[in-house]
Amino acid sequence: MTQFTLAAVLLALLAGIVVGKAWERYKLRDGRWIDRRRLRETPHYMLGLNFLTENQLDQAIDELTHATSSSADALEIQMIVGNLYRHKGQVGRAINIHQALLQRPNLTRLEHAYVLLCLGLDFRHGGFVDRALEAFHEVVRLDPKNRYALVNLQKLHEEQQQWAEAAGIRERINEIDGGNNARDRQILAFLRNQIGTAQAGSSEVAAAARTFSDALDIDAQTAPAYLNLGDVQERQGNIAAAIESWERLVKVVPERAYLAFERLERGYRHAKAPTRFVDLCRSVIDGNPLDWRARLALARYYAAASDPRTAFELLLAALPHNPHGLVVHQAIWEALTALKLDPEQVRRYVDLTGEAVFYLDPHLCVNCRYRSTELLWQCPQCHEWNTFVEERIAPAKSAVEPGV
Repeated sequence: MTQFTLAAVLLALLAGIVVGKAWERYKLRDGRWIDRRRLRETPHYMLGLNFLTENQLDQAIDELTHATSSSADALEIQMIVGNLYRHKGQVGRAINIHQALLQRPNLTRLEHAYVLLCLGLDFRHGGFVDRALEAFHEVVRLDPKNRYALVNLQKLHEEQQQWAEAAGIRERINEIDGGNNARDRQILAFLRNQIGTAQAGSSEVAAAARTFSDALDIDAQTAPAYLNLGDVQERQGNIAAAIESWERLVKVVPERAYLAFERLERGYRHAKAPTRFVDLCRSVIDGNPLDWRARLALARYYAAASDPRTAFELLLAALPHNPHGLVVHQAIWEALTALKLDPEQVRRYVDLTGEAVFYLDPHLCVNCRYRSTELLWQCPQCHEWNTFVEERIAPAKSAVEPGV
């Protein structure tokens, strides 16, 4: 390469950088250039951002509105003001601002899409479902890879329990994400599980079984699909297959094994092999010595078999790992009643629970901190899937004896 050629290449690169910086700063609108940076250098804009970071929405709205008054071209700032009104609950004002922005001439395709997205969020927040759907569909038409619009479409379909439509939208999101996103697969599997649940409720048992199997093929960690697949197999009279599905849950998702205990005990009893339940619970305890639910289930099994002393020993072994769970204490009270309130056993119980505060197995959404007394697969507040964990206070200091 000659020196002349090298110089020409360097000049071309420099010119490209200059043009890029100019395009970043300036925007041509109606035959005139707008300095986009100047719109953001006003004191009102900076103050508005400061108030926004401090969650002082009223002051942020006032300052940002002043910033827009200096220039009618501050599209992005006016979009933010509308969004802040929506966040405050003043949906009508948000809708008016965003609808006025849509009337502007010469909006680019992308600008049109983003203003429509804001308007769709306004409609959704205000409960105007049909208008929100229409807005989000138009956003996707203008910007087919607008993931945020697609997610909102999915959530709207979920709220209407239109599971097939929601699953179709999530498949599109999965394609945008490259087709190998674990979270997309998890949500798709839960949506397939909901489709199967609807089919089972309509007595489409065979179709439901196939759908639950599809959900597990998408994501083998989908705990409710194992439960539901076993349930429909039980309805079909195939107890062996039902037991196999529930046992797969215990093996693949051991932290949710307790959801299958009652079903498995019933299935083993029907199969005339009730002691298999003892073996299964022992296996779960061996795999996780801190598992109090397996001990509780096994204690209930022995209590039903008129062996309250073994049940009581198992419950005392479970207690240090969940001393505040009311369900454990209720089982202990029943066992003590069956033991005629043996003073020595009562003393052991009191020693273990002297500082316990009882509660009903609270579950917490890790996404929005919503609390529930039962395990939910979808949070009713943030509508995310599989976000609940069991909130536990620190275990008691007493340790369980090995092998109990």
